[in-house]
Formats: sequence, structure tokens, C-alpha cells
Amino acid sequence: MKTLTIATPAYLHNGLLVATLAALSFLLLAARPPWLFSGVTFTVIGCGGVLFALLFVVSASQRSQGLDLAKSYLRLALVVWWALLISEEVFYRHTPEAESFAGHFSEAAYGEAAYWAVAFLALLLMIRPQYLRQAFSGSNKWLALFALLCLISAPFSPTPLYSLAWAFKLFLAVLLLVLCSATINDLDDIESFFWSAFWGFVILSVVPAVRAFVNPSGVFDKGRLWGSPNDLSLCAGTLVVLALLLNSLRKRTWLVGFVIVGTTVMIMSGGKAGIIAGIASVTLFYVLQKRLAAVFGWLLAVLVLGGIILLATPLATHFISYQERDQLSTFTGRTELWKAAWPDILQRPIVGHGYLASRFLSEHVEGAFGEAGHMHNGFLEALYNNGLIGLIILVAIHLVIVKNLWRARKGPPDRNAQLLVVGSSAIYVNLLINGLFNATYGGRASAPFMLLLGLLVVSEKLRGMTGQSDGLTR
Repeated sequence: MKTLTIATPAYLHNGLLVATLAALSFLLLAARPPWLFSGVTFTVIGCGGVLFALLFVVSASQRSQGLDLAKSYLRLALVVWWALLISEEVFYRHTPEAESFAGHFSEAAYGEAAYWAVAFLALLLMIRPQYLRQAFSGSNKWLALFALLCLISAPFSPTPLYSLAWAFKLFLAVLLLVLCSATINDLDDIESFFWSAFWGFVILSVVPAVRAFVNPSGVFDKGRLWGSPNDLSLCAGTLVVLALLLNSLRKRTWLVGFVIVGTTVMIMSGGKAGIIAGIASVTLFYVLQKRLAAVFGWLLAVLVLGGIILLATPLATHFISYQERDQLSTFTGRTELWKAAWPDILQRPIVGHGYLASRFLSEHVEGAFGEAGHMHNGFLEALYNNGLIGLIILVAIHLVIVKNLWRARKGPPDRNAQLLVVGSSAIYVNLLINGLFNATYGGRASAPFMLLLGLLVVSEKLRGMTGQSDGLTR
């Protein structure tokens, strides 16, 4: 796939930016809605200000460095990408399923949606129509098709407003990835993509852990870190792989600290799928490099650290209760949920029930456990929400990633290229294993799903850079 040459300046049009923000601010102050001076509103304004300040700083630095146009656009896109990755953590909330089904969402939920709109505005001030030509070329077509399918099916879900909001975020993420696909030209660009993801997952892993330790009701909930332990284990495990990859590329000793922090949070969160996936993906990272000593060192370190955590925290009680309730045979009730939802899947096997209809399984699927929230399997998530059409597109995304990485491995033995292929493979395995027991992909456009979609772009670029492109992804 040819790389798009962008012939317009890569810096933000500052005059248009100032005029747009000034007009919006004036209209908002003139309307004086009751929620204008709420805490969430100030958070949206503050985060939006930080986002545009970062864009301005990056734009100014690019002009002083004389970067080419493609790299300039890529850096700006990655700033917005990072901001989108961390948005769930900035606007942290937990709305019970029954309230969501009734259309009662917290102020933080509306704040997050408003922040997505701010990010979309930032993207609109950068993009040019030329790069959209690549939206349906090469592997990008699978991203575009999935985003369009979710956007079209959202109005048919039980709560259209909720589904449309998340479909909008998915659409925004795909637009950013198409821009990245058009502007990634070399290995340094791919490395920049992973640096952006790394700093996003730092926020997603460290902030929840800090929140748990300052929680007035206690650090641990039922033996695990307070909050969303399954998601936290996944994010922390992903952080470990990203830190190892970047350290291998750049030899930054301080990244080892994030490996330790990520591993600790991953284990303390007690997410079984997250822990298994994290251990397996780091092991694969070393095995693909034929570093067997590092494999044994990693496994020993996890064993020792895990033992210390089990002795020093209530985490052991979680695993004991899990065993006593005989939840191993049903994967904490997951198999029972899949059986209960299967008749509903067969009712609409082709088009599904609408994007994110699975958010409300407990409300309309007899036999689903309370607060199920999703299908707890990425492929079944896509099948339930978007039917066979959605499942086929999701499977295609996975197959293209695997094929691209497999072929890229056969390329010339360039050290950095092979490290990026190995790191991408490890990240993919981490997300794949998690997605077999959680809705890591196929549902909400959360950070892990965004990263998986990003791997599609990265894998195709790596395949082309290693001379293994043969047009099969077209």
C-alpha cells in the first residue's frame, strides 16, 4: 500500500483554532446552562485545554525542527490518540447496569462524551481530505467497515444514545488510525506509535492503583485491588510488554521501573485472564528472541513477586474463595452466561442486536449473572451485537494482524524491525488471550481494543518495510 504524501502544512492553523474556541466559549457562556459550573465541566475544559496546549507545543517544536509533513501530522495525531486512550481514566465512573438501561448516566459519562467531541474538533483542525482516500484501501478497510457497522447498528440497540456515543469514539479512533496509516513511513514512526501507547497505559495502570490505595473504604475489595481489577490486570500486563519493547529498542533503564510497577499491579489486581496473558506474552517476547535465560528469569521473578504479594495482601483470599465456590469449571460463570445468551444470538444471527446491546445482558437475558455488562468473550461480543457480519469483520482483523506479523518475521534481520515485530506479536497475544474471557475487543472502544486496531496498521507497515508485502491485504 502506497504511503500518502500530504501537501499541506502539518501545523495547526492557529487563527482558526483560536476563533473556533473563542466562538464556542462565548456561546456557552451566553447560554449559561445549569451544568456549566459543575466539576465535570471544569474537567472537560481543563482536559481540552491540556490537549490543545500539547498540540500547540508539538506543532511549534515541529516547525523549529523542520520535520517533513508526514511526521508532523503523525505526531499531532498521536497526541490526540494518547488523549483518547486515557479518557476513560480521566472521567472514571461506574454506573450500575439497571440505571444505564433506564438511561440514567453519571455526569462523568456525559463529560467523557464531551471530551471525545473536543478530541474530534482537534482532529478536524488537522486532517485534510487526501488521507481519507486510504480509509478503504489495504487493511484499513476492515477498520472502516467495523466502525461503520457499529455506527449504523447503534440506533437499534436497547439504549441508542449510549451505543451511539461509543460508536462515535470508535469512529474517531479509526479516523486517527487511518491518519497514522497515511503518515507512518519508517521504523521510527512505528516506535513513536508505541511510545504514545506506552504513556497511555502508564496512566491506565498507575492512576487506578493509586486510587485504590487512597480509597476510604480500603485498598482491597474481596481480596483484589479496589476498582475494576480485571481491566487493570489487562492494562498493567500490556504496560509491561510495551516497556520491555521500548527498553529493547532504546535501552532506557528507567523503563525497567515500569516493568516492575506493571507486574506488581497486574498481580495485585487478581485478574486471572490478565495475569495469564501477561505472563504468556512476556514469555513469548523473550522466546521469539531466543533469550531462554531471560524467560527463566522472568518466570522466577513473577513467582517470587507473586509469592510476596500473596503473603502481604489479602489476594490469597480471592483465589481461595474462587476455588471454594467451584467457579473454575465455569470460568467465573462465563460458560453459563454464554449458554444463556446463545438463544438470543440465534434470534438475530446475521445483524445482531445492535452495537453494545450486550451492555444490558442482565436486563433481558434470562440466566445471565447480575451486572454481566458484556459477553466476556470478544468474538461472542461481536456476534451478539453485530451478528455474523460483525464477527466476520473482527475475525478478518485478527487474521490480517497474524498474517502480517508472520510474514514480517521472515524479512531481513534488521534488529529494530524484528524487535518491533516481536513486541507487536507479544502485545497481540496478550490482547487475544484476554479477549477470550473478557470483551477486550469487539465491543466498547476502550484502550485495549484501540490498541488491537492499531496493531492492524502497525503490522501492515512492518510487513511492507520488511519487504514482505504482496498485496494480499488489499
